[in-house]
Formats: sequence, C-alpha cells, structure tokens
Amino acid sequence: MSRERQIDDDLLENLPLPTAAFFVLFALAEGEKHGYRIMQDIRELSGGTFSVGPATLYTTIKKLSDQGFIGETTDSGEDRRRIYALTRTGKRLLDAEFRRQQQLLDLARRKRILRIGEQK
Repeated sequence: MSRERQIDDDLLENLPLPTAAFFVLFALAEGEKHGYRIMQDIRELSGGTFSVGPATLYTTIKKLSDQGFIGETTDSGEDRRRIYALTRTGKRLLDAEFRRQQQLLDLARRKRILRIGEQK
C-alpha cells in the first residue's frame, strides 16, 4: 500500500468513527460553525438519512473537543454562540476515516461485491 493510502497509526484507535462523530467532523470540514448549523449540515450531508438532536450533538462535540479533534471559539456577536472548528488533528482523523471507507469500497469492488459504477 502506498504511503498516501495508509492511515496514520496514531489515529487507528479512533476508527471507525461513530456515525455522529463522523458527521460532526464532516460538517466542520467546510469551516467553523455553531451547533444548530452543524445539525442542519449533518442532515444535508447524509441525504436526510441521519440526524442528531441537541443531546447527541453536544455530547459528541464535548467528546471530540476533549480528544483534541475540534476546538471551540466564541462568536463576537451579541448572542455569544459557541463556534466549533476542526483542529489539525481533527482534519487528519476525518481524512483517515475517508481513507478507511475508500479502502473498504475498493475491496468490495475488487471482490465484485459492490458493483456501483459498473457498466451493465
């Protein structure tokens, strides 16, 4: 396996990501967001197949923050909303999860289990 396709060893213990954690990181990949926007983006990114409520969202955010995968800032506006962003390690973790998923898809295609994109 080439180096660009390998997953960093220090991130392996965090994979596979729980669905909520994956989508929180995925939503933040586009930039900083507040909690409600993250919930909206999760619904959109999943094509409406997955959504989180406030309890799951903020529990997931707390865990990802404690692990150093996301950081928190405060909006300078009047409402003082908390704004979340990926850290460098969080970006690496999301990349590692995408690589892991891609490796599984590639394997399924090689074994002819997954035939998405094949000509009939």
